[in-house]
Amino acid sequence: MQIRGQLQILLRIIDYDTSDFRFREWACDVLKVNNLEKIHLSTRIKSKNSSPTTNELANAFAGILDLYDLFVKNIIGQACNGVRRYQRPPSFRFHYNDLGCSVFHRDKDFGVASRRINVWVPLTSVWGNNSLWIESNEGNSDYSPVEMEYGQALIFDGVNIRHGSHTNNTRSTRVSFDFRFTPGKGIPVPTSY
Repeated sequence: MQIRGQLQILLRIIDYDTSDFRFREWACDVLKVNNLEKIHLSTRIKSKNSSPTTNELANAFAGILDLYDLFVKNIIGQACNGVRRYQRPPSFRFHYNDLGCSVFHRDKDFGVASRRINVWVPLTSVWGNNSLWIESNEGNSDYSPVEMEYGQALIFDGVNIRHGSHTNNTRSTRVSFDFRFTPGKGIPVPTSY
């Protein structure tokens, strides 16, 4: 891990118990599907879920608000020596098969303040072009896809490390949520985006 001032630059995957944090099951219930990886086959779902902030999961967030808070405080807080502030609600994203990509960027390019850390939580398996691509160190531009399974979360310095996605040419849609937090001791305080 590198140190920049007092901010530790993180890039690591942590595991969490999906029987305690049933985010995937909640998403399936909200979307009325059994298989998140195949939702690109549904015109109904694609037409209602195109934005990270206005979609069916974002609209139903109140149903998991307490579970989300517990996840941030207990799982992320324990992994990062505390959470002082955190984004609530998170951004819910759909990366459909044969669609979508996002520009490679650093969050500071869009005005996000330093000292914030990103957490990315896929609700499906992710690999190759259905995943998030991240450079290894700031300025390297040597992007690689993150490979993860449901039950894992990626913690990384998205403020300074470039990240983005390619057109999803896999046969699997990715559903995920992400948020930012400020590390620190004390009682975690939810804040807007």
